[in-house]
Order: sequence, then structure tokens, then C-alpha cells
Amino acid sequence: MIGIGGLILAQLAVTVTAPDTMRVNTTAEVHVRVVAPAGRTASLTPPSLRPFIVVRVQQSARTDPAMNGRFVADYQYTLAASREGTYQIGAFVARTGALSASSSPTRIVVLGARGADRAPAIIAKSAIDTSVPVTFRALATPDTVYVGQQATYELGVFLEESVRDRLRRMEAIAPEMRGLMAYDAPLPSTGFTPRVVAGRRYESHVYQRAIFPLAPGRYVLPPARLVYALPLNYSFFSREESFELRSDSVIVVALDPPTAARPPGYVGAVGDLRLAATLDTAAARVGDPLSLTVRVSGVGNVKLFPRPPVSIPWATVLAAGERVTLAGDSLRIRGAKDFTYVLTPLRSGPLTIPPLHYSYFDPGTARYETAESAAIPVIVAPGTLAAVDSTAPAGPERLSLRATYRGAWSPPIYTRREIWWALLAVPIPALALQLARRPRRRRQPRAARRLRALTRAHGADSARESRRAFVDALSQRLGIPAEALAEPAALERFARRSGTSDETAQRAAAVLATLDRAAFASVPELEAGAAHDAYRVYLDIDREARSAAHNASASAGLIMAALLAIASLLHATSLSPDALRFAHGVDAYGRGRFPVAAADFAAVTAARPAAPDAWANAGTTAWAAGDTARAVQGWERSLRLEPSAGDVRARLELVPAVADDALAAVPPVSPTPIAILAALLWCATWMYVAASRPRAADGAIRPRTLALMGCAGTALLIGVTAALESPLAAADLAVLGRHTSLLATPALGSERGQTISAGGVVRVLERRDAWARVAIDAERDGWVDASTLLPLARQ
Repeated sequence: MIGIGGLILAQLAVTVTAPDTMRVNTTAEVHVRVVAPAGRTASLTPPSLRPFIVVRVQQSARTDPAMNGRFVADYQYTLAASREGTYQIGAFVARTGALSASSSPTRIVVLGARGADRAPAIIAKSAIDTSVPVTFRALATPDTVYVGQQATYELGVFLEESVRDRLRRMEAIAPEMRGLMAYDAPLPSTGFTPRVVAGRRYESHVYQRAIFPLAPGRYVLPPARLVYALPLNYSFFSREESFELRSDSVIVVALDPPTAARPPGYVGAVGDLRLAATLDTAAARVGDPLSLTVRVSGVGNVKLFPRPPVSIPWATVLAAGERVTLAGDSLRIRGAKDFTYVLTPLRSGPLTIPPLHYSYFDPGTARYETAESAAIPVIVAPGTLAAVDSTAPAGPERLSLRATYRGAWSPPIYTRREIWWALLAVPIPALALQLARRPRRRRQPRAARRLRALTRAHGADSARESRRAFVDALSQRLGIPAEALAEPAALERFARRSGTSDETAQRAAAVLATLDRAAFASVPELEAGAAHDAYRVYLDIDREARSAAHNASASAGLIMAALLAIASLLHATSLSPDALRFAHGVDAYGRGRFPVAAADFAAVTAARPAAPDAWANAGTTAWAAGDTARAVQGWERSLRLEPSAGDVRARLELVPAVADDALAAVPPVSPTPIAILAALLWCATWMYVAASRPRAADGAIRPRTLALMGCAGTALLIGVTAALESPLAAADLAVLGRHTSLLATPALGSERGQTISAGGVVRVLERRDAWARVAIDAERDGWVDASTLLPLARQ
């Protein structure tokens, strides 16, 4: 049946055509036509199409002469249904100028899958290449999900009938899925109705895997590989030829659940969930522990359902174990996760465990919901602890939190690229200056040559010319205007400032005074040897005076040193809006609401991965909530940001799996001061080289020798910095999230080896699909589920 809705207003019309019914895992076409007056164009605003998945949208527009030149736009929406039910698509709205029109809502009934309708989406959506006998395709549906919502990764192999009978072996290899948690299909997907394309029949084989994004972002899954072999001829003993195909890359976009309307008690659960609570007994005594089991069940990433917050006013609550049960009959991941709590009653009488609440985000409706359990009555009889003050906290002593949030720390100075470029540029001015100072024969300025020629002249004219040539030669050499050197006292002052000795400066002033008397006398006459004296003084000044570039290079060195000193301020931080959530977590921890506090600190660490205070508190709250693995992760991440933190180092000693672990060892010295010392030594070396002459005086260190010594010292300090930085970066270290056994091969049925406790630090040697090969030490290694690893790498 066809449903049509439309409204015509001032010659603007919207018409929608859609099927009344469809089945799960199939697609349906929704056609929308917009007709606008001649000479105008119209735009279309679609409604929300949830819970349908938009596979693709096609659009075309034209001017139709048969309709008197009206503007006609056709839209085709291909929708896929993933769940049964009756759904209503809202009105499509068209606008052109001040005119608008909208369609009537469209109702579609989605029926359950039956028979051939259970075929995966990749069979219906993949195009088969008829030019080759084997087609290999990859697909993820839906391609945009929320964090914690399931997407299905599918690999489809389509075999032509002529190849199917000759095929000897075939293996599909899925790519590594970083940042995603994956579940394999419980049963192989085979036995589908053959597809007929261009008169050829194709048999379909499908590999499926449920995937869950663990963080918001854009995930690019690399191409999968298909390896198969065919015989060279039809003989049974024929040799075979191997072929390899690669699929396209698959992109999955993960969105964070919206912050608008987020409930205060939301701890990150995503799915369609239910909550139930049971008590092991209906009667108890004060001081005797009770076991409370809270079950979170439904559709979603069951293994990562967060622990529900439990607060009971008449008892202390201590989080205990947890257990996961998955339904094994469907690729749609569902099941239950049981959380155990130990309750210790503090007073007697007929009491009630109040209804528990669990907020979650339902991706199907894109809304936050709250599941509620039923109240549980319990009768508590008086016990031996009845006289104990009920207001005093029970259980072991609670670890303290860091109350001050110092924000995210800046990256270490030795990891900044701009600092490395600046340091590499430091030797350039010094080397250029040394090259410029190298002794070499150079042509004297014109004034100096004229002064030399006048050493053989006599008379009044030679006296005036000698004085003029002497002043001009010094002006060109010192870079000072000749008018400023006209006075003997001024010449002596400028000569000293240029680096000449006091004796040479005084001789220059005396020569200028002699030339002044000879040039300005009533009977000008140059004394014998006066021109020779002037030329010798010029040569002495030329040899002793500094070049004009010397002062500029010294200033540049001082400026660069100042910039490096400013850049070394690593921990200059400012409070961010995360400080409010940090304070909320501290308050929740003080009230005993450990799961809420852990969620607050986890949110701060996700937004600010370089905040040591947030990581330290995240570890402490996880320890209080009974999660040893996340406690170790938080403390290790905090210690690697702040190696001198004694409080975190002492708390890691509480975990037996970490106390004696060599991989978890963190040196108590930060490499930052050593890196700054190396940078200062490097700059000081080249500043000394810049200020030195190529030929050092007796007893002084030659510039080349000093440069080599400074480079060697800098290299040694850089090596120490790198040695200290390696354990802090922890690029290949991870924490085991639960007790697990090492496997000999990456397969569930593989031989099991040594069991590692939750919270143990391991080194990741290799990753393969959903598996990771880890090492405990130099002699013990094996394969574990990669989803159990909590990374320690500094982001």
C-alpha cells in the first residue's frame, strides 16, 4: 500500500510517498516531491527520521515545461529498519521566499524478520562486480552511532556459481579495530538466497561482528583481506593459484550522548535497559553482612555497563564483585550484568531498601531514561553491634582525596617542536660570526688607501688631506659619522667603545690633535712622520676594534636565552570549567557516593588527560568502589605526570600486583629540569663561541674545542632525559582490567598459561584484531583479549 500526504499553498506543494509496511533488516524508499511556482526554487527541511537508518539520499531538480515551467525537486530517502514497531515520520516542510508548505505525517509499520528477510544488510546493499568471479565488500551499519551503541561490521563474499565448485580454500581476515569493542557472531551467516545479477547467480557468505565505539570520534577501519585459491585446471591433482582481494575502508562516526537534559545521576550507560535488585535474605541482624545483587539487563554493551550507585541510609554499602551474562543466540548484543554489594545494617527494626534508580541513554529514541527497581523489605534484629554509634563510618579507613585541582599541565618542554627548532637555530649566529671574523686579506676602504698614499706627501695640502683621510678611514671602519670623530676626545671615546685598548685610543687622539695643528695652523705644514703615525694608528684600530655585528649577536643570544627561560615554565595552569566537576566528585566521595565520584573524575580525565590531580582522585575513588584495575590506571597515569608525588607512589604499594612489578616502576625524578639544563648548556656554549675570536689568546679555550665540549655535555644530558622519559611515556604499557590467563595463540580454545591478577601492568608486544600479545617480563608472554587492557600511554 502507498501512503500519500501533501498540502498545496499558493502553488507550493509537498508530496510524500512511502510504503505502509517493511521488515527488519530491509530497506524502503521514501519519495518526496516539491513543486514551486515558475521562476522560483524551493528548499526542503526533512523531519527526524529516527529510529530508521538513513542509508542514502538522492536529489534532483528541474523546470518542468509540462507544468507551465514550475520548479520540481525530487528527493529519494533510502531507509533501513533495525527494530520492530510502528513509527511515524513527521512532516516534510518546503519553503520558497515567504511561502511554506508541509506534508502530512507518514506512518510505517516495521514487521519482524522472517525467512529470507533475515539476510544481512551487506547482501542487499552491496553492488556485485560482474566482471570478476569473486566480489568482496565491507560495510558498517549504522555508520553513525552514539558511544556505547552497537554497530554491525559485515564482510560479504559473493561467489559466482562457476567459481563456487572449484574453490579449494577461502579465508576472510578482518582488520584491527582500534578504539572499538568487538563481539563475534554466535553462528556463521550462510544459506542466503542466491542473488541474480546480469543473468548470473552468486552465492553469498557473510562475516559479522558487533562493534561498540568506546569514545567519541571518527573511526576508520582498514580494508579487510580475502585469500582464496583456485586450481589451474579441472584435474583433481592440479596445482592451485592463490588470489587476494581487499575491501574498501569502513568509516564509523561515534557521537557523545547529548549534554542537554542529562540526568544528574547519569554514569555513562547506553542502551535499552532494565534494573532489578534482590537480597539474599529477608531477615538479618545488626552487624551481620547482607548480599545485595543489582542486575542491569537489556540491549547494549553489557560488559561495560557502569556500576549503579547504591546508597542506603540505615546500612553501610561496600561494592563487591560483578558478573556478566550474554545472550548467545543473536548478533544483537544483549544480556545482564550483576553487581554485588555488601550491606552491613547499623540499626534494627522493619526496614526497606528503597527503590534504586539507574539513568541511561536510549539511542533508539535519543532520550535519557531512568530504570527503577522495586523496594525490598527486610527485618533487622538487634545484634552485638547495636550499641555502636550508627553515624560512624564502617569498614576500612577511607583514603583521602586531593582537594585542589591544578588543571591540566602543559606538555614537557622537551616534547615541544618549536623549542627544538629554536635550539637548532642557536648555533647559526655564532657560526656566522666566527666565519666573518676569520683572518683574511681584504681590500682596504678607499679612505685608508688614500691615507697610505699620503704618507709620502708633504706641504699644506698634504696636512689637510692627511687629516681628512684619517678621519674618513676611521669613520668607515668604526661605522660612526666623520663629524662625530672630528674632536680628539670624541675619537678616543668612540675607539674605546669599539673595543680598542686604552693605549691605542689615546694614540689616535694624539695623532688627530697633531693633524689638527698642522691643518689649521697659519702656515700649514705636516710634520715629518705624522702621516706614517696616522696610518699605523689606523691599522691598530682596524685590528683591535669589534665588528658592527658583534653587539647584535650578543643581544640576540640574550633574547634567545630569555625566551628559553620563559618556555621552561611547564606547570603554568589555569582553572577550567572542569574544576566544578572535580569539586563535585570530591563532595560525592565525602558522602560515600563512590560510583558518582568515580564518574566525575573519569569525565575530568577524559576532557583533561594531562591533569594529575584528576587521575590521582580517579584512582582513589575506583579503589573505594572496588575496581582495582582502574585504581592502578589512575594512580599510574598521575605518577607519570608528576613523578615526585609521594602520595600516589605510596598508594600503589597497596596493590600486590604492582608493588614488585618492574614494568610499573617510575623514577622519582622528572626529566624536565635535566632537559632545561641541557638547553641552557647548549645556549651558553654557542654564546661563548659567538663572543670569542677565532684565534684564542694564550691560556684561553679555543672556540672549536669549547663547541665540542658543550655538544658532548648536551648530548649526555639529552641521553639522561630520554632514559627518564621512556617509563613516563609508557607508550606500550597497559593495565589488565580483570583476572585473565595468558593464551598460547589468539583463540578462545587455545591452551591457557599463567593467570594475571587484575591491576597488573603488562607490556603490549603485538595486536591482532581483538587480541593483544602482552609480556609480564622478559620470559613470560601470551595473548589476552585486547578489550581488557587499560592504556597507560601519555596522550
